[in-house]
Amino acid sequence: MNIGLLGFGTIGTGVYELINLNKGRFAKNLDEKVVITKILDKDPNKKVAEEDKVARVVTNPDDIMDDPDIEIVIALLGGMDFEYGLIKRALQSGKHVVTANKAVISEYFEELLTIAAENNVILRYEASVGGGIPIIGSLKEELKINRVNEIKGILNGTTNFILSKMTEEGADFADTLKLAQSIGFAEADPTADIEGYDVSRKLAILSSLAYGGIIKDEDVRKRGLSDVRAVDIEMAGDYGYIIKYLGHSVLKEGNQVYTTVEPVMFKEASIMSNVNSEFNIISIVGDIIGELQFYGKGAGKDATANAVVGDALYIINCIKDNNFPKPLVFRKQLDKKGVGAFKGKYYLRVDIDSHETFEHALNAVDEVCARKNIIVSDNRVFFMTEPVEADVFDAMVAKIKEKQSECFYARIYE
Repeated sequence: MNIGLLGFGTIGTGVYELINLNKGRFAKNLDEKVVITKILDKDPNKKVAEEDKVARVVTNPDDIMDDPDIEIVIALLGGMDFEYGLIKRALQSGKHVVTANKAVISEYFEELLTIAAENNVILRYEASVGGGIPIIGSLKEELKINRVNEIKGILNGTTNFILSKMTEEGADFADTLKLAQSIGFAEADPTADIEGYDVSRKLAILSSLAYGGIIKDEDVRKRGLSDVRAVDIEMAGDYGYIIKYLGHSVLKEGNQVYTTVEPVMFKEASIMSNVNSEFNIISIVGDIIGELQFYGKGAGKDATANAVVGDALYIINCIKDNNFPKPLVFRKQLDKKGVGAFKGKYYLRVDIDSHETFEHALNAVDEVCARKNIIVSDNRVFFMTEPVEADVFDAMVAKIKEKQSECFYARIYE
């Protein structure tokens, strides 16, 4: 059985090593020889391992798409439009597809599943969420018995690395981001990570699966992390909290979905607070099983390649047994309700440069919560509030930012 690999970067190399160079136990689980025969890469000078006499690097996608001997395509190019086009073309050509592309899956989930079903092929995407954490397969298993009504988690290794370093070393955000970039934990353009798009795409995929209807990235309210400062980490610690970057969705009343990606605070002793660096944690809540938590490396060459090759092995076994899974269909029309279901105490820091700025911030907070603790120090005012609905607090902060844009806030999870 032949496989075509789209992309020979970090993850693609990891997949190639597992399949063609016999790293791990992949080949030991097979009754027949399964190899990658063609690898798409834009660099014509890229070479496969010297001992590999089967695979070759190609620069034209047609060499893979039009090859009738290739039954499975593994798509690891990244990006959106180009890879989406190739995944769609592969499925329409009757080829099974494995991908780790969260952007493509979250945006074109229903369309690609429909095309796969129409062409009697399988689309697998375990590595699109959680890297090496087998969350999608586990979620599907739980859904056979449970109604899942909540998902939350630390879903991005870059932002978790940044917050972990800030907490450990007292460093500021900008310096820690530069460190993350220098050692390969953050991209040269970190926007997708620090502005929440990476997390919201993963949350959209999980929520669509869990709740039975399509949720897209655009449906998830995102609040970035770039406003956090070392003083916020220190102040949170003084109160016994740790700042984390959380994706969270809740299903209510059967079809009402509330979603958010934002910085939050957890008690120092909580499990979430002790998930650090590139590690991720994902929690799902079912009506029968209760809460289940999945922990592991959310990114990295070996962890992600492991998930990708696991999907390929699943497809290979389905082909061998001629036993394909029932096509996934999203039947429910979900009502996306924003963030109104989220409520909690809040931490808020506002930098003040005049008495007018201070009065404006104080009056805005007074309008939404009567009880609060206030600390004024070094041209900053810090608030710890009583429980407030998330949409109300968001609107209040927007009002404060009319006078002072330099502020940070986080909802507290007790």
